Amino acid sequence: MRSSTRRGFAIAAASIIALGGASVLTACGGSSESTSSSSAAAPSQTDGGAGMIGPVIVEPGQTTAEVQVGRVITFNVDDVMAWMISSSDEAVVAVTAGKDDGSAQFLPGGEALAPGTAEVTLTNMDNTDEKWVVTVTVTQ
Repeated sequence: MRSSTRRGFAIAAASIIALGGASVLTACGGSSESTSSSSAAAPSQTDGGAGMIGPVIVEPGQTTAEVQVGRVITFNVDDVMAWMISSSDEAVVAVTAGKDDGSAQFLPGGEALAPGTAEVTLTNMDNTDEKWVVTVTVTQ
C-alpha cells in the first residue's frame, strides 16, 4: 500500500510539472506547430504591441507606427548592413544602426524614449535614392 501511495504522488507530481511546463510554453507563445507567417506574431502599427514584451516590428512599406515609451522598435530590412538609419528627434526615438557581429545579424531599430512624434528615415547605402520614412508616434 505504501509503495502505491508513493507512486501515486510521483505520478501526480509529474503531471503537475508537465502541465506547468505546457502553461509556460503557451504563455510564451510556444507551440508544437510551426508557422511560416511572421505577420501573425508582429503587432500592427495601430496597437503598438501593447502588453507584449518583444519589439514592435515595422515591415517594409509601412509608413506609420505607434509605440509606447520604453518599447523597442525594429525595422525589417533585407540587408542589415545596407541601411543607414536616422531620427528627426532623438529625444523621442533614439535609433541604432543594423549590424552583423559575425554570429548574428541585428536589424536597425530604436527605442521610444518620450511621448511625441519622430520621423525615422532609413536610406539604402547601395542605392541612396531608396529611402523609407516611418512616422513614429510615441505614447505614454
